[in-house]
Amino acid sequence: MVVSILFLDKHPPGLYAILNAGDIQSMSPKMLATVDSIGLFANLSVAALNALILIAIWKGLTNRIVWVYWALLTASIFALLAGVAADYAVNFAFPEVNMISALILAIGFIFSGIGLFKPSK
Repeated sequence: MVVSILFLDKHPPGLYAILNAGDIQSMSPKMLATVDSIGLFANLSVAALNALILIAIWKGLTNRIVWVYWALLTASIFALLAGVAADYAVNFAFPEVNMISALILAIGFIFSGIGLFKPSK
C-alpha cells in the first residue's frame, strides 16, 4: 500500500470501502493528499511497530526476559484498540480485519506465553 500511494498515485484502500468513486473524485486535491498522508503515516507506524515486535520477540523472549512479553502485549492491545476505534469512526467498515488481527495477536501471545512461562527442565 505504501508503494502504491507513493509511486502509483493510488489512495488508501480503506477510502474505497467508505466512499464510492464519484465521492472520491469530488474531493479536493488537498483533502485527498491529507487522506493519503494519514494512510501512509498509519501504515508505516504499524510496520515500525511490527518490526519492533519481531526484534523484541527474537531478542527478549528468546532470552526469557519476562517484561518484554508484557510490554509487547500492552503495546499490541493499544494498537488493536486503535484499529477498532478507527473502524468505529467509519461505522465498522472492516470488522473482519479487526477480528482476524485479534485472533492472530491472541494466538501469538498464547504460544509466546507458553514458551516463556513454561517451567524449564
